Amino acid sequence: MSETAPRLAFGIGPDGSYTRGGQAAAFILGLFTTIAFLPLVVVGALLYTKAEATFPADADRARRLVNWSWASISVPVVIGAAVSVIVAAGQL
Repeated sequence: MSETAPRLAFGIGPDGSYTRGGQAAAFILGLFTTIAFLPLVVVGALLYTKAEATFPADADRARRLVNWSWASISVPVVIGAAVSVIVAAGQL
C-alpha cells in the first residue's frame, strides 16, 4: 500500500505551522487587508486559529480552513489594487 502525504496549504509546513515565506506573505497581506477591510483580517485570523487546533485530528479540513484564511486576506488586496489601477488610469 502506498500512502501519499496530504496536500499542504500555501505557506504551511508538514507540521501545520507557517513556513518562513508563509509568515512573510501573511504579514504583508494582513497589513494591506487591515487598511482595505479590517473585518476580513479578523475572519482570517479566526480561520487560521481554528485550523491550528484542527490540524492534528483532521489535516484535510485544516488545509481547507487555511486556504479560506488566505482568501479572506488576499481578496481585499486584489480588489484594492484593481480599484487603484482604475482610479489612476482615470486620472491620466
